[in-house]
Amino acid sequence: MNELKTAIENASRICILTHISPDGDAVCSSLAMALACIQLGKKPYILIENYGDEFDFLNGRELIYSGDISVLDSDLCIATDCSNKERLGKSVEVFDKAPLTFNIDHHVSNEGYGKVNVVNGDASSACEVVYECIKDFVTLDKHLAEVIYTGIVTDTGGFRHASTGKRTHEIAAKLVVEGIDTSFIYSTVLMEHSYVQAKVLARAIENSSFDGIVSTAYILVSDMEELGADRNDLGAVVDYILNITGTRVAIFAYERKDGLVKLSFRSKSVNVNEIASLLGGGGHDLAAGALVEGMDIHTAIKKAKDMVYDKI
Repeated sequence: MNELKTAIENASRICILTHISPDGDAVCSSLAMALACIQLGKKPYILIENYGDEFDFLNGRELIYSGDISVLDSDLCIATDCSNKERLGKSVEVFDKAPLTFNIDHHVSNEGYGKVNVVNGDASSACEVVYECIKDFVTLDKHLAEVIYTGIVTDTGGFRHASTGKRTHEIAAKLVVEGIDTSFIYSTVLMEHSYVQAKVLARAIENSSFDGIVSTAYILVSDMEELGADRNDLGAVVDYILNITGTRVAIFAYERKDGLVKLSFRSKSVNVNEIASLLGGGGHDLAAGALVEGMDIHTAIKKAKDMVYDKI
């Protein structure tokens, strides 16, 4: 993508941002874009919240900025894997000050908030979109291939999700050729989990219900405090309950200390992006999320469940 290459080459201060509560695709798309900038002779800084230590083996983490965001400015901001500007969190003030902004994403709910928007709702992941953007002007070495492959693996659930298409496999094949250890990546980011994460899953299962169509589960602030867990320990729950036999839609909710409730949706057939959008969130047809306020967690789950049944 010549426009992105030119923008990077002409910039003196480059900032790469992604959404709050970053998942693997957010982490990896940010790192991949940073490594691309390095190849063009630039040293960008990455603004990203704390994320799971399962990604600590990846290159590019040294570019993560840990100082005071308010003193930063840039002439180029590149947001990855973020469907709307508000989900950039505190980093949005840096984004808003930049004269040139790119929005690179794969969410169908993306609001097109950049000066330049590169959004492919058919792509498996933001990493897949980033790959398409940079493939013609970077050298695909082992480190870059490892980062992109990890992002694709996490957002496709190991190439299982419906968003995994022919192009996804074609890109993965090009990445594998660079000598990356695919078994290590798969095991590290999808299979291994801490004891705390195991206890969180057990507690969520205790707090679960299933009516033959919709599976729900939740975690309270008190659960998190008792188990010594944080939000990075919650990612496996919604996919686990989706795999209960007969489930068409899974809803996982957790309380935040600020009183908000985070809802995560997974589906085998119902468009949950439409439901999440009505709740102020968004995502993909079969995987979406929303942050709701003004109701307790049980009310939020009931409301979400009622909205699912309105669509069935």
